Amino acid sequence: MILADKIIYLRKKCGWSQEELAERMNVSRQSISKWEGAQSVPDLDKILKMCQVFGVSTDYLLKEEIEEPEVKEDVYEPSNKKHISAEFANEFMDKKKKSALFVGIGAALCVLSPVTLILMSGLSEYGLMKDNIATAIGLGTLLFLVIIAVVIFVFQGSCLSDYEWIQKEDFVLDYGVSGIVENRMKKQRPALTLSRAIGVALCILGAAILVVTSVLGIGELSVVISLCALLILVACATFIFIRWGNEADAYLQLLQQEDYLPERKRNLDKLHLISGVYWGIMTAIYLAISFITLRWDYTWIIWPVAGVLFGVIACIVRFVIQNESTK
Repeated sequence: MILADKIIYLRKKCGWSQEELAERMNVSRQSISKWEGAQSVPDLDKILKMCQVFGVSTDYLLKEEIEEPEVKEDVYEPSNKKHISAEFANEFMDKKKKSALFVGIGAALCVLSPVTLILMSGLSEYGLMKDNIATAIGLGTLLFLVIIAVVIFVFQGSCLSDYEWIQKEDFVLDYGVSGIVENRMKKQRPALTLSRAIGVALCILGAAILVVTSVLGIGELSVVISLCALLILVACATFIFIRWGNEADAYLQLLQQEDYLPERKRNLDKLHLISGVYWGIMTAIYLAISFITLRWDYTWIIWPVAGVLFGVIACIVRFVIQNESTK
């Protein structure tokens, strides 16, 4: 039996049409038709993938003298799981890496947004600038940076919309794909470890500057400047965390590890729902307090407090979800 006949035999035994087999092989129906008609021969990568799809050995497919495959019966049962090819995986990792850069910039801009307002308020209190001008410059800068960040988030979200199913649905990696992902993850691990260390160091440095300035009692303006320096350093740390953290997240999604284990990813929607509701409420609280008090130079403190609180809530939710998944 030649290769073309074996493809027909295995496809019909599985109960698949040419379109269904083409979908599992990530090729066109015309390619399947040509293979079955002996008009062309699949390349080595497609042969290996075909072995995985049908659950047979390469010897069976390539050696004409072997007539009957030794396979498990359940291999032929149709599966709704999607297959991820090496090309698709590399495309996803590249786009995730590029997106991580812009998302990191957007997050950093959000942290930086109140810096100008705080600095202008400090200058106005010392009579170095009129109150109305200081408020206009500070508030205008804050809104401008937030708008830019929102545009970045929305645009990057749309760029990755075609890949959202990866973190929600179960899938199967084609032959050799896991090795490609693991190799890229191994190469990125030193940069990820270093980025975390640098990010933590920047946060500690910023806090230390603010504490030392406050303790020395150099002056209120110095404290204001130290507070601005703290936010700038935290913004840099935020960019670093997200830039390399989101890239590493792509590898975990493809390998279905940690939060993306098949039994856990089904519950990720719960965390996303809680996250959306939580930050919606916090935004409403921030705007309400800020417009009522008109103290935009102080109400920014709501965001770091909300961030710490959300971290605690997220840990609790993950713990509950993990316990549910193990029952």
